[in-house]
Amino acid sequence: MLKIALKNVLARKGRLLLSALAVIAGCTFLSGVFVFSDTINAQIDKLFATAYDKTDSYVRSAVKIESDFNDDLRGTIPDTDIEQVRAVPGVKAADGDVQGTAVVTNAKGDVLGGDGPPQFGSVFQDAESSPWELKEGRAAASPNEVVLDTHTADIGDIKIGDAVTISTTGQPREFTVVGIVTFGGSESTGGPTWALFDLPTAEEFVLGEPGKISSINVVGDGSISQQELTDRIQELFPPDQVQVLTGKQITEESQSELAKQFNFFTTFLTIFAAIAIIVGTFVIYNVFKISSAQRLRENALMRAIGARSSQVTFAQFVEAAAVGVLGSVLGFVGGVGLATLITAILNSTGNGPGETTLVIEPRSFIITFIVGFVVTLICATFPAIKAGRVPPLAAMRDVSIDRSARSRKRLVVGAISGAIAALGILLGLTADAIWLAVGVLGLFLMFIAFGPFVVGRVADVLTKPLGKIRGVTGEIAGRNAARSPERTAITAAALGVGLTLMVAVSVLASSLQGTLRETFGKAFTGEIAIRPKVTNNGILPSTLATDADALPDVQAAGIGFSPFNILKPGKDPEGEFGATVVPDAVAKVFQLDFEVGDYSVLKGDNVLISHDFADSEDYKVGSTIDAGFLNGNTTTFTVVGIYRDDFFGNVIADRAAFANSGLPQFDFFIAARPEGGATTAQAVKSLDALAEKYPTAKVQSREQYIDDQVKSLDPIINFIYALLLMSVFIAVLGIVLTLLLAVYERRRELGLMRAIGTTRGQVRGSIRWESIITSILGVMMGITLGIGIGWIVVTALKDQGLEVFSVSISSLIYFGILSLAFGLAAAWIPSRKAAKAPILEAIATT
Repeated sequence: MLKIALKNVLARKGRLLLSALAVIAGCTFLSGVFVFSDTINAQIDKLFATAYDKTDSYVRSAVKIESDFNDDLRGTIPDTDIEQVRAVPGVKAADGDVQGTAVVTNAKGDVLGGDGPPQFGSVFQDAESSPWELKEGRAAASPNEVVLDTHTADIGDIKIGDAVTISTTGQPREFTVVGIVTFGGSESTGGPTWALFDLPTAEEFVLGEPGKISSINVVGDGSISQQELTDRIQELFPPDQVQVLTGKQITEESQSELAKQFNFFTTFLTIFAAIAIIVGTFVIYNVFKISSAQRLRENALMRAIGARSSQVTFAQFVEAAAVGVLGSVLGFVGGVGLATLITAILNSTGNGPGETTLVIEPRSFIITFIVGFVVTLICATFPAIKAGRVPPLAAMRDVSIDRSARSRKRLVVGAISGAIAALGILLGLTADAIWLAVGVLGLFLMFIAFGPFVVGRVADVLTKPLGKIRGVTGEIAGRNAARSPERTAITAAALGVGLTLMVAVSVLASSLQGTLRETFGKAFTGEIAIRPKVTNNGILPSTLATDADALPDVQAAGIGFSPFNILKPGKDPEGEFGATVVPDAVAKVFQLDFEVGDYSVLKGDNVLISHDFADSEDYKVGSTIDAGFLNGNTTTFTVVGIYRDDFFGNVIADRAAFANSGLPQFDFFIAARPEGGATTAQAVKSLDALAEKYPTAKVQSREQYIDDQVKSLDPIINFIYALLLMSVFIAVLGIVLTLLLAVYERRRELGLMRAIGTTRGQVRGSIRWESIITSILGVMMGITLGIGIGWIVVTALKDQGLEVFSVSISSLIYFGILSLAFGLAAAWIPSRKAAKAPILEAIATT
């Protein structure tokens, strides 16, 4: 039987490749994620290995505030520590470094970078520990000079001698570019922009703290080990104030922290790869089921000449294994190509890893192969077992018969799945949200189980109007879809799953945008907004709000966010961000729904907290919060009010409370309104004139600002749609495969149709309309389930502030039309093949 199975595989090379296509598509996505992830991780390792290649010890503040995004914030240390470190025996060189935010604007007014990667301000000095190397020019030597990295200079079309404006947390300043550098010989550090100053300028302009630095890079003289040198330096400082690491330790820590941040993105992509594979299982199962049904006579003859049921099943598994091996291997190769394409696209937009070679780990191939192979065998299990049970008398039957629309087992499975779905959704909305996953899975199983029952009836309903519109062509299409309900249902379900997720994302996005619009509309009572031109990483200098409020026809209030640690006895510090405002000013442009208190009590160390934060931490009016800042200072906040809105986050504080926090103050947003009888137009004109001094700022009307905030979700939503399109592509591929196999199965029927006068165009039309019917069924399932799942998610997130349920009708129409267009395109090759059915072969009886 093994020889027979292998010969069958080799004799049907075309079918083998067709059957493997769904496996190839799913494995391509999966392996592409792995290869891309490994490449980025390798680049991260290389980046920090280069950064600290010459560093033997690394001195920094021991005070930190942990962030939820794996990017801990650290305090500063005095630059006088540099001389102390230099005096340690075994130290060859010690140089201070600064790291903060600095936004570069070229002479054309273009803000450089910021669309994802950060915009850094740091130090360049001709030091032995520096990874920067001069490509052109020289180092900055005065407060009005700057050095740029090659990537920043290239995207801004900047040359030596050009003037640029740089914005940090204070007043923007103009600098002359005196040097251009590379990073360890590389043109880019993977996307960020860099403005590099001399040390005194960086302390004053980037950190806003003259006499303070971020760290010290130490190079040893080789007389002692890194660890011994590090221990000697640590003896100079209290461990709770200053931390000293070896060069190896800071390299590994930096690599690990950035890898953690990127791992979220990798996990995100892997989820969508899993979705693509799940959709592919529908297609793979359908292909094996159709193939098994079409070989009913062949398998029955094998049974008639003595083959056991287990032998026939074994032969089917051998063919499935061949499909799994071929699909997994070709899918992995396709994934390497996909990773290459993604890397090239990211590099072209300035957000990629730069010049690098793909990293292909054996683990990536092994996982991809196992997943593709196992999924294929699982999908082939039921068809293989059913093939082994075929009775020998079935050898007299010419075609397979689909009785799934009358299956009692399906009714039972569908009813049980429906009950599980209802129970899971009920428990998820009232008890634990984890039950929602069970409920959604039950919904999918219910739709799949009931699919053949619905398909036959819907196809019958569509047959009559199709017959009137397209005549015999439409009627044949409807009957063909109805006579194989399980096949049609599973093919439609593959498309339905992908479309369900797209519709659910659309509903969630529409609801989130509606909630944002409503929240901003209620809270933002001002008429004018000032926001950063670059929304991803943008900040506004704190002086802008002050300057705007000083205008005679404008009332303005800035909103910033400053970190602090919540200190609790016996517990590790908990990082938190406080919204910092000027109470009297913000009260005129932002209205909150206060449960207790108002802006008037927000003075000094008094704070307002959100209702959810008060509940989770058991705070009430009068409670105190011990807070620690990055410079080691501490204070005690007193809760004087509670608000219900989530616009400001958990804590609102008077900006004066953070005056001694060790961090410069800046704003993410400024709200304004006319004052002193001025009109909105007059106020906008004054603010536009002021904004010319702040090239990173953009003045907008209240409506424009709200629209921009809502539209800011579009990039991530469109990215999710792009990932889900892979699932839709696999589903469309399933329609192509199903129709091709159906054409093969009905080749005699099609030939007879041609013999009695059916034109090639009519045959092509019947196949195309059959594909459209399948697509309509998938659209019906996708839209129904998508809206249902979207409602479930929005309802579950109501306590998190998602209060508006909204369905974008235009998106539903777009998705529906797109799916039907895909269905029509999927029928192009099968319909042409059907039209070429051999007439003489069909009417021959021997």
